[in-house]
Amino acid sequence: MRRLVVGCGYLGGRVARLWRQAGDEVYATTRGARVDELSREGLQPIRLDVTRETAMDALPAVDTVVFAVGRSGTTMFDIHVKGLRSVLDALPASTGRVIYVSSTGVYAQSAGEWVDEESECEPTSDGGRACLGGERLLFAHAHGANAVVLRMAGLYGSGRVPHANVVTAGGPISGSPSAYLNLVHVDDASRAVAAAADLASIAGRTYSVSDGHPPTRGEYVELVARRLAVVSPGFAGATGLGKRVRNTRVIDELGLQLHYPSCHQGLAAWPEKTVRSVDGGRRPAR
Repeated sequence: MRRLVVGCGYLGGRVARLWRQAGDEVYATTRGARVDELSREGLQPIRLDVTRETAMDALPAVDTVVFAVGRSGTTMFDIHVKGLRSVLDALPASTGRVIYVSSTGVYAQSAGEWVDEESECEPTSDGGRACLGGERLLFAHAHGANAVVLRMAGLYGSGRVPHANVVTAGGPISGSPSAYLNLVHVDDASRAVAAAADLASIAGRTYSVSDGHPPTRGEYVELVARRLAVVSPGFAGATGLGKRVRNTRVIDELGLQLHYPSCHQGLAAWPEKTVRSVDGGRRPAR
């Protein structure tokens, strides 16, 4: 199989390595700095900045494309709407499945409700609005007929533990301790992407990818503090309960078996020095 990973970062890089280990031919985009690194990993690098117009001959014909571009010095709209449109328009007509990595930030519910793929989406944040715009753009595009959308909860794992640096510094944590925090381990998230690539029956479907066991922010911060053997800091700022994201569809239809069914297992898998040294910086936790 031939695969293309647009955005070979925290999530996309893991997806690319999964496919490469399976023997696939994998292309991976970079704005230029990581050409040699990607080549050493057995990937075929393509120089591409999605915020600029993509040339019609810049992208190869592949069986699967995953768009997993992180925010990097530009607006979410520039990436998830303008950038996605530029990539879609440049893909060859023979391109197979397109997988768009969206966000559970498209859900704006704030009273502790459980939400799923059928829940109303009226995002209030710039990121949520940009991701919902990207979803609608994709399904309206010529490549949308065989597309899949994955709404990712907050990613964590090796190299990223949200709030770890603030907990180490003694806080305070921005937000309400009673608000729910929707998370998914990056290794489980990458396997969800791989599972979505080859199932013909799921074309046109949307999936919320979370571990399905959201802690409150207070519970999560206390867990991180215990792993670091420091006093749990206080909170300051926002109120509200947020939302809780169900993962029933991704489990039932993609057959995803979570290696880390909650952040308790996910954080326990990493030594204290790993937890202490990293923090979540690319996207706010959902």
